[in-house]
Formats: sequence, structure tokens, C-alpha cells
Amino acid sequence: MTGEKQTLRLLGGKRIVDLPPEYLPPPSELPGDLARIAAEIESFLPGQGVRLTLALCQIFPGQAVYFRNPGRWLRAWRDQVIRRLYDGGGESIKSLATATGLSCRQIDTILAQSPEPDKQLRLF
Repeated sequence: MTGEKQTLRLLGGKRIVDLPPEYLPPPSELPGDLARIAAEIESFLPGQGVRLTLALCQIFPGQAVYFRNPGRWLRAWRDQVIRRLYDGGGESIKSLATATGLSCRQIDTILAQSPEPDKQLRLF
């Protein structure tokens, strides 16, 4: 009975059932778009696709969910990594362009942007 209690969780007041692995169906047995969602998650997090898809189904039962493009956050992270690599002195603009698939001009533009004020080092 202890194992069964561990599979029930409360999330925002909702009961979420985390099925034991032996009860999880293969992604292909899920209906409609759920099979695609499970397969895509599975390719990124092996062994978690169906489990996470079923959790999403329980959190948003019967609702159409729109997934926004995460481009803004991914670009902010990418730009920060480019700046860190460049400022560290180990990478040239050309090598950063090659590694990221961006043009040298795009790398120049990223490096020309001032870092966020709260992340700047203070001189005094």
C-alpha cells in the first residue's frame, strides 16, 4: 500500500496519479496529439514521455493548451553564453558564429548590446 500512496500527489489542489512504470502504455497507444507529445518528450527525456504526458492530461483535463514559442528565453540564454565565451577571451567572433550557426554580424550585434544592469560588476 505504501507504493500506491506515493503515486498520488497533490498539485494545485488536484490529485495527480503517477502510474507505476508497468502500467504506462507505449506512446503509440495514446490518442491523437498525445502520442506525438509523448514521443517528442521521450526523445528529449528518455523514459519520461508517457509519464509526463499523462501528468499534463491530469493537470489540464479536457482543455486545449497552447504552447508558446520559447524563443525569447532561448535567445537570452544563447546571447549570455556567447558574451561569456567572448569575454572570457577564448573565442573569436568567427568561431562563435560557426559554433552557433549565426553570422558574424549577428554575433557583433549580440556583443554590442550592453549587459543587463543588475548583472554588471560594480567598480566601487
